[in-house]
Amino acid sequence: MKQFAVLLFLLMLCGCDVSINKEIPKVVASDPGTQQQQLQVINATVGFLQLLDDGKADQTWAVVSPSLKAVTSEMMWSNGIKAIRLGLGSLKERKSTAIGFTQHIPDLPDGSYAVVECESTFSTGQVKEKVIFRDDDKQWRVIGYFVNKHFSFGAK
Repeated sequence: MKQFAVLLFLLMLCGCDVSINKEIPKVVASDPGTQQQQLQVINATVGFLQLLDDGKADQTWAVVSPSLKAVTSEMMWSNGIKAIRLGLGSLKERKSTAIGFTQHIPDLPDGSYAVVECESTFSTGQVKEKVIFRDDDKQWRVIGYFVNKHFSFGAK
């Protein structure tokens, strides 16, 4: 139980969302952006998620926004990401369901942000993934990663 409490504390500190039946944070990113922006963000998403799928969470620090690096440590980020992915199993399928751009995200300074949402199937079931990027000097850097998995208990 003590290990669970420590893990939960670490996750809260790094800003990662590990929750049961809680909606992924709502971000209104209704601007479709340009075709070039979309391509850049999709490429950044594929690269980031591929590192996670390959079990290389430690290597994702290189693509994290300086804004996130200013408020968390590499160890906390890496451990938080590993905890989020713990128990998902291997990736079976992933499809992007939405991509959008915005200048404002609650609790963050104004800037250029992109939000990519995916529906993914892992060996343990389906999840919704959300990756949020910030444009830092013409490079899309990760500023948030969220996974939401719904659990059902009882008879249908």
